[in-house]
Amino acid sequence: MKLLITGGAGFIGSNFVRYILKKYPDYEIVVLDKLTYAGNLDNLKEFLNPDNLYLRKDYRTSYPHHQVENFRSGVKVRFIEKKLLANRLIFIQGDICDSQLVERIMRGTEVVVNFAAQSHVDRSIMEAGSFVTTDVYGTYVLLEAARRHKISRFIQISSDEAYGSIEKGSFKETDPLNPSSPYAASKAAADLLVKSYYVTYNLPVIITRSSNNFGPYQHPEKLIPLFITNAVGDTYLPLYGDGMN
Repeated sequence: MKLLITGGAGFIGSNFVRYILKKYPDYEIVVLDKLTYAGNLDNLKEFLNPDNLYLRKDYRTSYPHHQVENFRSGVKVRFIEKKLLANRLIFIQGDICDSQLVERIMRGTEVVVNFAAQSHVDRSIMEAGSFVTTDVYGTYVLLEAARRHKISRFIQISSDEAYGSIEKGSFKETDPLNPSSPYAASKAAADLLVKSYYVTYNLPVIITRSSNNFGPYQHPEKLIPLFITNAVGDTYLPLYGDGMN
């Protein structure tokens, strides 16, 4: 099985990469990550082999096992490739909005798992444009390439934020989407786009909407690590609403 995992250097993505590599010894993975504030190569450091680190300035490279070949020559974009675990994992620094790059990486891919996203609610309030670009347009680029290459499954990693707020109880999968921030709206829009590719093109898709994840490699500005570090440092714990929820 050959997987393309976007956003694989982020918190949830890197934990997923680690799980797949350890549980499925015959799986091969390409990780595509832009390495913004949400992605960090240290999240995958246990798999890194310094002898297989390559810094290059173009995409004229052929990747064994994944048929990622014939990259655009002469395009001066730096990326990092790391061949890990006997060539079972390849890391490429790049943007899911780069349609030509995605097209080439998609060759030979059987399953796409899309973790790539701008993911911080407060950041989306300050600057919504990058969320729309990455979360919506980037998902479109992936879907188009996946459709052309007839992949067997497209898995969209979304968020319960797409449902909005709830006074009591819990959401059901069938509840209507009611996003209340630019981040949530961008995720909801991407989900609807993914669903439309199933309806229109019969692309096999799965959409997941997890709640407040926590664990190793999480960005320190997220709720649970932020509260822990602030409590340890005896500093302010930010609350939204009246604190009674």
